[in-house]
Amino acid sequence: MAHQFTVDATITGVSLEQFKTLVKDTELHEAVCRRIPGEKLEILESNLNGNIYTLRREYNLDVNIPEVAKKLLKDAFRLKRSDVTNVEQLTSTVELGANLPLQATSQRTVTGDENQVNFKLNWTVKVKVPLIGGMLEKHAEGEIRRFSDLEFSIIEDEIKKKLSTA
Repeated sequence: MAHQFTVDATITGVSLEQFKTLVKDTELHEAVCRRIPGEKLEILESNLNGNIYTLRREYNLDVNIPEVAKKLLKDAFRLKRSDVTNVEQLTSTVELGANLPLQATSQRTVTGDENQVNFKLNWTVKVKVPLIGGMLEKHAEGEIRRFSDLEFSIIEDEIKKKLSTA
């Protein structure tokens, strides 16, 4: 059975209407990607087509494992991430793939008001490794939560930069 969990985040000082305008800015999404800790970032697709924004990228994650293990495993932690967002409805599907037996997907919704924007990500994680899959799924949850916290702080910073220059 897959492991499920929810990540919630709020960005204050930004209205939902401001966010709806900014979410259509492909440069904003790409700037966030470039600031996520990792190596060898490749943005494979960044395209707004009507109301659908697609962002596909790959990078080597900066995961919490000893340096010796990182060197031995080389590109084992190469993350393939795809976000497909309806910029009008503010809903997304996020899919993570890796060079490991991992499947992780999230349904993201964005709500808010004139003072803040709220994010909800409902994650499903499955690690296909006999006997220890459940333990690895919980570890994957911890890493996803850690990277989500970091990503939301970067998103907040990039949004506020855009708003201050507008």
